[in-house]
Amino acid sequence: MQTMSASTVKRLAALLLLSIPVFPAWCAQPGAGDEAIERPPVRVGDVWVYRQTSLINRKESEFSYRVTALGADRITTTADGHSDVYSADWNLIESSAGIKISPHEGYFSFPLEPGKSYPFKAVHTVARLRSTWEGTVSVQDWETVDVPAGRFRALRVNVAGSFGSGPVARRAQLQHSYWWSAGVRRWVRHDLWMSKPDGKTADFHTRTELIRYTPAP
Repeated sequence: MQTMSASTVKRLAALLLLSIPVFPAWCAQPGAGDEAIERPPVRVGDVWVYRQTSLINRKESEFSYRVTALGADRITTTADGHSDVYSADWNLIESSAGIKISPHEGYFSFPLEPGKSYPFKAVHTVARLRSTWEGTVSVQDWETVDVPAGRFRALRVNVAGSFGSGPVARRAQLQHSYWWSAGVRRWVRHDLWMSKPDGKTADFHTRTELIRYTPAP
């Protein structure tokens, strides 16, 4: 197996995040019933628009997801010129930007409810470079979060693990936190931290927040 360079780690992170959005008032309902979040319904034409900010250099970018096709266990979206395919639970499977994941990311397993925990493990392929991503997902408690789209009562999902082609102790590390809102049928905030292969130095650190959600008519 090849060892990933720092530039490859950055490219892989960018691919994942690209395939990874002022809301109507009815969407922002702090204090709504804190129940488990079931698998969200999705319709062709749903659109989420996000703003991503680098917490290292403060640069910002905006991108969107538009649902363009649905299958029995697949969700296809377009985002700024490329398409992505997800499982029914919104786990990335492949992107036209050049990544394939087998079987899928494994970060989300509905229903989501506080206290739930489960492992994830997948093989990511970019060009001819293969790497193993694995770790643990833990669903935390409900929190109230403020994003450009408004204030939301959201369920926090933490992901912690490693990725690379060698022993776990030599791999880069990753930490995700997602805040899922049942009202918008997706996450409203995503914090991501990825290390260099030394497992200590930050190589990629971003915050992505919902700007707008437009449900299909």
